Amino acid sequence: MAPAIVHFAVGFVIGLFILSILPITRYRLTGAFLAGVWGVVPDVHHIMDNGARANRVYEIHNSQISDIFFFHYTLDRPFFRDLSVELTFLSFAALGLSFLIYDWRFGTRISSREK
Repeated sequence: MAPAIVHFAVGFVIGLFILSILPITRYRLTGAFLAGVWGVVPDVHHIMDNGARANRVYEIHNSQISDIFFFHYTLDRPFFRDLSVELTFLSFAALGLSFLIYDWRFGTRISSREK
């Protein structure tokens, strides 16, 4: 199972990429944050009390339907489970790179005359 931060980072980066393509001018980072939270939703069973609902969420977590949460099921496969340190590093690298690209593309520019 990949760490939750990997699921969040994958959702955030994919969400930010999708929102940067769309002609939305406000709340891109908020949308990307919500996409990151969406990627962690199948792991909510870890903080729920044991019961019927937690069991149902756990069943969804262990089925391929959880791939709609930004490839959650795929990231929890044994191959990726063995690479958890590497995945964490790569997810932070992708997160940082997405922030840089976002800032370069949508950051405000100050001309030399405005200084």
